[in-house]
This record gives sequence, C-alpha cells and structure tokens, in this order.
Amino acid sequence: MRRRKNPIPLLLMGIVGMILLFLFVSVLGSGEGDSPEQVIEEFYDYERKGDFGNSWELFHSEMKKKFGKASYVQTKNHVFLGHMGVDSFEVEVGDIEEIEDFEFSKDGPTFKDVRSAKVDLLFDSQFGEMTISQICYVAREKNEWKILWDYDF
Repeated sequence: MRRRKNPIPLLLMGIVGMILLFLFVSVLGSGEGDSPEQVIEEFYDYERKGDFGNSWELFHSEMKKKFGKASYVQTKNHVFLGHMGVDSFEVEVGDIEEIEDFEFSKDGPTFKDVRSAKVDLLFDSQFGEMTISQICYVAREKNEWKILWDYDF
C-alpha cells in the first residue's frame, strides 16, 4: 500500500516563501526614494517635453510659493513655446555637488544637506542655437528630494 503525501507542508512553505519575497521587495522599495540626480533628471525631462504641470509638482514648497501651478505652466508655455518657438530642447546635467548650507532667498529659509548641479538647456529656437545655464538645487522635504532655484539676490 502506497502512502499519500500530505500537501499541507508544501503549501505552507509556498505561503511562507511568498511572504518573505513580499517583505524583501518592500524593504528594498522603502529606501529614500529617488536620488537627487534622478529628481533633477525627471524635472528637466518633464520640462523638455513641455509637461510643466508635472515638473511643477517636483518643486519644493518654497518654490511653489513663488509660482502657482497655473501661472508657472502658462508662463513656461508662453516663453518657451510661444516667444522662443521651441517644441523641445536638450538637457545636460552636470555633476552633483553637496552643499552644507543653502540660502534660498534674502528672506530665507536656509537649508542643510542640499545637492546642486549645473544644468544646461540647449535650444534650437527661432533666434538660433541658444544655451541657458542654471544651477539646480535639491533639498529634502518630507523625505523626498525637491527642486529649488536660487533667489538669494
């Protein structure tokens, strides 16, 4: 007489394996999120595509105080697409540098643990080839890197 094997241990091992796999993936995915480089690249990728609404979403709250979303989108469309006659542009992001203290504007605030990179925007416009260079800053807000520009003038 042949003895039938009990499927319960095999089933339990499968369930435990699935739970461990889920926990492993969750731990890997719960890191600090995007790196400063990734956030800058994502921001300017949206800008390059003319998706100024999504690029605005990556602004730090201090930047959002400077630009309302509708105003930012309208102004960017007006200047880049309207006046300059640009459909798209190329972006070159330089090396990321660490900055200990970054003063956003004359009135503050000052941020600690900031990263920066020089960003070149390369346009083929109705005015010929143009390059706009800008230093882009990123600072943590609610554990996410967010875009800042320098208004300390």
